[in-house]
Amino acid sequence: RGEAQQKEVPFVLYVEGPRDLEILGHWAKRVDSSLARCIDSKTVILGGKQPARAISDFHKKGGTKSGMRGLIVLDRDDHDRSDHDELRSTASQAGLEVFVWSMRHIESYLLVPNVIRRVLSLDSEDTRVEELIKHQKAGEASEIPPLSPPAGGAAERSIHAKRILGANGALTERLGVEVKAGEIARAMRREELHEDVFALFSRVRELSGLAERGSEVEVIVRKPRSGSAL
Repeated sequence: RGEAQQKEVPFVLYVEGPRDLEILGHWAKRVDSSLARCIDSKTVILGGKQPARAISDFHKKGGTKSGMRGLIVLDRDDHDRSDHDELRSTASQAGLEVFVWSMRHIESYLLVPNVIRRVLSLDSEDTRVEELIKHQKAGEASEIPPLSPPAGGAAERSIHAKRILGANGALTERLGVEVKAGEIARAMRREELHEDVFALFSRVRELSGLAERGSEVEVIVRKPRSGSAL
């Protein structure tokens, strides 16, 4: 590769907590080793949903004056997309981009029954995982107003995955064994990753310069979901 391809672009990725980094790291390994190394070495943990801390840190690191690029990754939580518009504007003025998951939490993307069964070595005909997730969706769908534009079913977007996973989660209570987010992420295969994950990784590639350095770039062609905005 030529020198231009090897030139590193100053980049920093901000995430809310250590579990976010762990999950992203496992997912990235399924996509590209260079992407995984980038996330491992360029990530700053905010210690909660504190975008102001990211903006402050970005300035301390030199910000756009030093040619740096940055991306803040946040859970949507119980907010509508429009609630993040002001945050995006503030971050943009500082030279930062903001990526908000379309689902409620990053853990929401781990609620894949086949993967959870694989982690726990459950029989393929064991439907307890699906039943619990379906029950949880039904109970929470009405709590969150529909997003605009739509990005999948409201129940799927609103599900509170943090109440399901972990030592005190509903799934652990139902199955009698702890279901850890990191273990699920590690067990996921490339084809089991949600399109939102690839969208985030695409921005990381672009902003960090991985795309310019000629790393393997995946082109994904997906059929649009019925009723979803293009």
